[in-house]
Amino acid sequence: MHSTRILKLAAAFSLALAAPAVAQAPSGKPIVIGMIAEQSGPLGFYGQETTRSAETFVKQLNAAGGLLGRPVKLIVRDSKTAVNEAVRHARDLLLTEEVDFLIHSINSGECVAVGNVAKQAKKILFSACGNDDFTTKSGGRYIFRLPNITARTQGYAAVDYARQKLGGTGKKYYVIGQDFAFGRTVVDNFREKMKRDDPTVQFIGEGWPKLNEATYAPFITAMIDAKPDVVFYAWGFGIPFWQQSASFELGKRFPMISSYWGGSDELQALPQGSIPTGAVMGGLPWYAIEGDLNKKFIADFRKEYNKAPFTAAYLVLLNLQALQQGVEKAKTTDTEKVVDALEGLVVNTVVGPVKIRAFDHQGAAPLWTGRAAWDDKLKIGVLQDIVKLETEGYLPSEAEVKQARQ
Repeated sequence: MHSTRILKLAAAFSLALAAPAVAQAPSGKPIVIGMIAEQSGPLGFYGQETTRSAETFVKQLNAAGGLLGRPVKLIVRDSKTAVNEAVRHARDLLLTEEVDFLIHSINSGECVAVGNVAKQAKKILFSACGNDDFTTKSGGRYIFRLPNITARTQGYAAVDYARQKLGGTGKKYYVIGQDFAFGRTVVDNFREKMKRDDPTVQFIGEGWPKLNEATYAPFITAMIDAKPDVVFYAWGFGIPFWQQSASFELGKRFPMISSYWGGSDELQALPQGSIPTGAVMGGLPWYAIEGDLNKKFIADFRKEYNKAPFTAAYLVLLNLQALQQGVEKAKTTDTEKVVDALEGLVVNTVVGPVKIRAFDHQGAAPLWTGRAAWDDKLKIGVLQDIVKLETEGYLPSEAEVKQARQ
């Protein structure tokens, strides 16, 4: 991308983060964004954070003069981490509230169903979910996503990490993942690529706790008894596991690896005694992302909520940045014209430029992977030995997308 173009985009986006004193107040009919987020249920920890991020973004955008000079209004609905609730709200927002655009949070079980409603209504939907089908098999003209935290990306990236970083640690793998569609699909992708890359690897056991599992002890003891060389894990929400496994000191028994995007979030919420020191996990940690745009976002977020943003906040921010820049490019809120503007657009985001692929409307935003540790200075769990993971190589090809949609 030409450097001049990047500078222009950076200047344009900075207006959404910092309102200059001379900014003209927005006027006219509001541009309405509907948002479906898990305010309660098993994934409420994340949905509440995506809502905070959206509220901060809209507040700063309006302070900077709005979008196309018009005020932006955000309507948030709680999916309760339930597909039927998410679909009900999608229909209400699109058909009754007549929102201009729809944003969905992270629940992989919800996004395809919400996407079907958006396609029927011919309205643009951005989601931060990790369901591969969202932009492949179930994708379409009105479906968009900038984050790349899909099951395929997480499974494949963990294989590469294991082979590059663990070397000859061992051949016996144990897998444990929460028993819902996303957890199982991440594990399937990990096993498929690992066996393809190294046919001598053995998978000697597996555990499938529920997403809202109350007691992990039986799963932990079964894992220990299997005596694996390496454990691969796939969570939707891992805090209860880390709390209950702390006394077993799993990190001293075997390496635990994952590219789980929520890992860096959960480390910040865990007490020091529950930090799974050495466990490999991923995320978009605020302390690892460089650039003035990120510094400004952190400052704005702290001002509003007296805390630093979690990964989930970044995921929805990426989508909102894309929507803003697509509307500005189109110079209208007309759905069809905004779709055309978004296809192939290089979005200047808080994590750097991210291109929206024209054929599936998927972006390849980076992730960061590292090892869990306690930081005495920050007084939180953090990722150390961090590697910035470029994710474009884990996306399906255009041919694969076309085949999935047949």
